[in-house]
This record gives sequence, structure tokens and C-alpha cells, in this order.
Amino acid sequence: FGHRVYKKGDSRVPTMKAALDDLVEYYDARDLAALYDTLESEFVARKGIYPNLDYPSGPAYHLIGFDTLTFTPLFVAARIVGWTAHIIEQTAANALIRPLSAYNGPDERHIDGYVASAAD
Repeated sequence: FGHRVYKKGDSRVPTMKAALDDLVEYYDARDLAALYDTLESEFVARKGIYPNLDYPSGPAYHLIGFDTLTFTPLFVAARIVGWTAHIIEQTAANALIRPLSAYNGPDERHIDGYVASAAD
């Protein structure tokens, strides 16, 4: 819970939560979903702390069948390329870089045969 930048909630969480909801439905894991929702509600109400992207990831990994001991390596594997790129950039610039994370890539593209889901 909590994020240094996203103080009122991480904008990526709803997408991951939608994917988790699909897994909950598929695996009929309503008890897990109820626990997840209760914890989120309590943290927000009592502490004003919102879930970060990792919060819905744990239950999703669990439902997919990953062993709990693999959660941290999965976290690292998803981020190591970005971390390495930041180290290279910061070393070359001899300065700590705080990117704005403003997307400046190509406009939205459509892929033939692809149908967007609620998670998109």
C-alpha cells in the first residue's frame, strides 16, 4: 500500500484489478476477492493509504498458481530492465534523474483481430 508519487491512488491499479477480477471469476475465488476488498477499504478509510500496483498482483499470482516464494522474483523480473536503464542514464549524466513519465510515443494503434477487454 502507498506510493511515493501516487498519493491518491495509482492509475495502473484499476487495470490490474480488472485482470484480477477476471481471475476471481474464472477460479471462483470470491472469498479471496472479499478479503482483498475489505483490506483495501480498511487501509483507505483508516490510514488514507491507497493500494499500489503490487497489491492486486499478489492475489493474481496466487490464482494463476505461482508459489508465494516466486512473488519477489516476479516483482524484480518485471522491473530489472527499467532499473538498469535508469542506472545507465544516471551514470552517464552523473545526476539523479526524476522522469516525468509523460508518454510521447505514437498515437493509439488498432490490431486486426484484437478485441479489447475490460482490463484494457
